[in-house]
Amino acid sequence: MPTNQERVAMITGGNGGIGFATVKKLAAKGYHVFLASRNQEASRKAIEHIHAEQPDATVESIPLDLASFESIRACVSAFQAKRYPLHLLINNAGQMFDSKEGRFTADGFEITFGVNHLGHFLLTNLLLEDLKRSAPARVITVSSSLHDPALKQGPPTDFDYDNLKAEKYFDAQVFYKNSKLANIWFAYELNRLLEGTGVTSNAVCPGFVPAAIGARRKSPFSKFFFTQILAQMPFARSLDEASDSYLVAATKPKFGSEGGYFIVDGEEKRSSDESYDEEKAHILWEKSLAWCGLDGMRSV
Repeated sequence: MPTNQERVAMITGGNGGIGFATVKKLAAKGYHVFLASRNQEASRKAIEHIHAEQPDATVESIPLDLASFESIRACVSAFQAKRYPLHLLINNAGQMFDSKEGRFTADGFEITFGVNHLGHFLLTNLLLEDLKRSAPARVITVSSSLHDPALKQGPPTDFDYDNLKAEKYFDAQVFYKNSKLANIWFAYELNRLLEGTGVTSNAVCPGFVPAAIGARRKSPFSKFFFTQILAQMPFARSLDEASDSYLVAATKPKFGSEGGYFIVDGEEKRSSDESYDEEKAHILWEKSLAWCGLDGMRSV
């Protein structure tokens, strides 16, 4: 168990990229951090790296595959068995598959939507009582400004409930943007439902981070293009800069008592017009409860 002074955080996908940069900063601030991730070997190496730089850091690994409801439930059970409080949950992990055909989760959902939204939706709901008992606490969900069609960067969102499993067509960019819109609807609706509990919910966009994208590319040319060329562009953000946005949401006093914000580059920004549609956010919440087998949880 942590000391009374230690605050406990869980971050999905914390063993690499922006998540790993965030874990190092949280550990340096005295947080007891859980890296919830699928690749336990990568997590082991990440923890060794942190301990080499910060010998007193308290960081643990816990298995989590966001593409499997069974794995998510097992992760929560393993965490709760330790009887820790939970002051900070960062829904960081994300997927965007550059393919022409859809891929699917273990539970039959298109994997981009399944991992980015549904996986985090289930994880957060199963941890809500832990967060409320530990209040003041915060939930941070990583979205992207790309969900906003006003940016005019590629095809716009097309949130069609009859195509969320790629029944009609699959476009990797559209499905990614749909999942990021879902992330914001989720963050805002969660904050409304948590009013008066001492738990806040905010969404964050870390900006365009070529190093994080390049690390996941298999093609040597693509990896080089992102990590060496695009990373030098003035509009790009480094892993360190991107993680600073997470830290603003995680530690700025205002966001400990106020939620429902979209934080970009560490500053409050307006998300898309559609993201503020409370009726659509409520519909997604109710449908997500059913999809995740949480039909009985009609309120938080």
